[in-house]
Formats: sequence, C-alpha cells, structure tokens
Amino acid sequence: MAVTNCTIHLTYYPEGMSNVILESAASGRPVITTNRSGCREIVEDGVTGYLFEQRNTEELIDKIETFLSLKPYEREKMGIMGRKKVECEFNREIVISAYVQQIENILNADV
Repeated sequence: MAVTNCTIHLTYYPEGMSNVILESAASGRPVITTNRSGCREIVEDGVTGYLFEQRNTEELIDKIETFLSLKPYEREKMGIMGRKKVECEFNREIVISAYVQQIENILNADV
C-alpha cells in the first residue's frame, strides 16, 4: 500500500461490502470501483474515488485517466476524504451497535 496511489477494484458479483475497498479507503487510498451495491456505499464518485458502470471498459479507462490527471494534492485529499468516510460510517463500534440494535428490535418484536 505504501507505494500505491489508488486501488482499482473491479467486481461484477453481489459480494456486499468489500473489505478490499474498506481497507483501501481506511488506508487513505482513493478507490476506483464498480457502481454497484456494496461499492457505491463506500465510494463517493469524485470525492473519495470514482465509480464506473460494470463491464464498461471505456468508462473504466476514463476514470483511470481522470485520476491520473489529478495533481498529487488532489489525490491526497481524495484519500483523506475516503479515510474520514470510513471512520464516520464504517467504524467497528458503529457497525456493531447497528447489529445489536437490530437484534434488540427483533427480540422486542416477539414480546
């Protein structure tokens, strides 16, 4: 990761939230990924990385070229914004709390 500028994560399968994307963003790396469920919740197009439509090679090339044309400080800012997003929305405490709340709601509904 120390020598990378971004992560390109191509996916066409319904894999849910990708740990690769979460870890890349948490490491301050912008992400270029497929615009599909599980990916678009993590990556904000043009803010924390770029999204492209699945199986659209031309759009993927365009997003990579757009990223490469950014100035170093713009790439760094994109990575910082991704890190902040992960901290605010995907922090373990937040995720665990949401699960516990759902379990409590289910248990209380049966009463």
